[in-house]
Amino acid sequence: MNHEAILKSKKTILFAEKRRMTRIVIGSPHHAPGGVENLPCKEHPDADENSGIIARRVAEKLRASSIIACNYHIDANKNLGTDYSLQIAKWKPKYLIEIHGHSGKKTGNHRHRKTGEKAKTRIEISSGSESRNELSKKFASVLQKKLEQNPELKTLTVYGDFNEIRFTASKTATITSGNWKALHIELPPMLRKNGKKLPKIANGFINILEETIAEVCK
Repeated sequence: MNHEAILKSKKTILFAEKRRMTRIVIGSPHHAPGGVENLPCKEHPDADENSGIIARRVAEKLRASSIIACNYHIDANKNLGTDYSLQIAKWKPKYLIEIHGHSGKKTGNHRHRKTGEKAKTRIEISSGSESRNELSKKFASVLQKKLEQNPELKTLTVYGDFNEIRFTASKTATITSGNWKALHIELPPMLRKNGKKLPKIANGFINILEETIAEVCK
């Protein structure tokens, strides 16, 4: 079974790949294959369908290490004692980039409800707290400019201000620990799902995301 076949299966597995670079680690703690909406995890039952495939392809392009919790039975990124978190710590990265997925429904938080109007085309980026806003806002700005230059992706809107997002990751240990600089990226379904497969536009997005990581995470 090849690597992507593992991610497209319903196996419960922690899929870690050490590549040339460990300074940047790309993670996906809630991956399930397209069509699998629920994880075998009481704490986090909602699956981020196909997020691991995106994470792995970005990591391959960067030659960065990657770690994907596939169809996992625990909420892998919520404390630093999980096998997922411990493997990241062993690599001692400078940056951790986690790929997640939201439902495409209204995502604006209670302070900015109007921002939920474009949920289907909305990407949210957080560094876990308002005090770390500088990194997430810079990343969002660079990513937005690159997306606007792509005819297929220019309708996407990127938010990186902690005060304007719903998915703040403020209780996510791998994002807030301070052991590395972290980015929590929430992608809409249009970038992750076309039936069970990745949509074709995901290829262009993966290229742009890799370029943005290389530019910002130095």
